[in-house]
Amino acid sequence: MKLKKTRFFIFFILLFSSLPAHATSLDEIYRDLVRSDNSGYLPMFVKNRNAPDFVLDEEASKKIMPPRESKNIDVKAVNLESERLKREAELKAAQLKWQNTLLAVKNNRITPVELEEIQKHVNDNEPQAIEIFAWMNARGIGIQTDLVKAFHLYRKAASLNVPNANNNAAQVYKAMTREQRESLNAFKN
Repeated sequence: MKLKKTRFFIFFILLFSSLPAHATSLDEIYRDLVRSDNSGYLPMFVKNRNAPDFVLDEEASKKIMPPRESKNIDVKAVNLESERLKREAELKAAQLKWQNTLLAVKNNRITPVELEEIQKHVNDNEPQAIEIFAWMNARGIGIQTDLVKAFHLYRKAASLNVPNANNNAAQVYKAMTREQRESLNAFKN
């Protein structure tokens, strides 16, 4: 009888030990949920503990995962885009510098840096810069008063269609001394 009980007990243990156990830990419960959600497939972030670790050869990996379409990146297009962004940044910086220069002129705090910026814009024949530089020469703001130069700058601004530039040139002419007016006539001859 003892032999029968022992055999039955061994048979019972072997029977239940050979059956797969369902979710005995939280990790296995999670894996079962992921498997059921993905139709038996475990994604890469959930490693199947029962599957062996192995590396697929190239042919097997092509069958499992088709090759990705490689996107050919046009290096010239990337360079052009970076150049465009660089130019835009330079333009914004130049505009900011010009705005700061105008603010310095308005507040009568002109330094050689602002004077150089204005002179650069005058050399580029920018009407606003020419008018500001003429005003600075006429008033002696940031530089010594030079009515002859102011007159010529206002005439240049008038040729660039700056409003009231002719009136300002006339006002500067009225403020000139006789010698300064004669120097204007000397320029004409």
